[in-house]
Amino acid sequence: MKILFVEDEATIAETTIPAFQKQGFPVDHVETVRDAEAALSVYDYDLILLDRVLPDGDGLDLLAALRRAKDATPVILMSSIRHSVAERISGLDRGADDYITKPFDRDELISRARSILRRPAAMSRRVIEIANVVMDIEARSLIVGGTAIRVARRELSLLEQLLGARGRIVPREAIERNCYGFDDEVSVNAIDVSLHRLRKALVDAGARIAIVTVRGIGYMVEETV
Repeated sequence: MKILFVEDEATIAETTIPAFQKQGFPVDHVETVRDAEAALSVYDYDLILLDRVLPDGDGLDLLAALRRAKDATPVILMSSIRHSVAERISGLDRGADDYITKPFDRDELISRARSILRRPAAMSRRVIEIANVVMDIEARSLIVGGTAIRVARRELSLLEQLLGARGRIVPREAIERNCYGFDDEVSVNAIDVSLHRLRKALVDAGARIAIVTVRGIGYMVEETV
């Protein structure tokens, strides 16, 4: 699950983004309404963390535009200067899923994000099961043949995409977009390394699935005998 973090205060971004990444969430960070619009025109996000006061406008206007366009992506509004009940109600009435004031506790924000992602609209993606492999998206856990196994954060995000596609090919470019944020440094063979580690972990655990390379296109998961 990928997050768009729209925040122009560097100190908040520098402390909040790593906290989400540590929990397994790839995060794209932008600082303006214009850059947020550009990101949203290219990528599908599972959650938007949206500041109210941005250098080129009010985040609430961006939220209103999303809802007019029938974009139901969950949004948590963040604000440091509009603390009144009326302002919070206004944000919620215009389509926000939650509203938090600054300064906020990072753990509380992560908890609120998880709560939103557990709602019915997102729950269909929460647990994916193929053959003897079960992945709990919200809990960031992987079980093979009834036994929990540990894999690195990026390998888990990669597997989430492949399992979620359920037999369809996932283009390599899509994996790059969803496993890495804008600011991540991605080496030429980063995905190949992650795929190698993930394949080894699945084989060692006795998984009855295989990650197949479709040359020149991408990758897919197939059940094995």
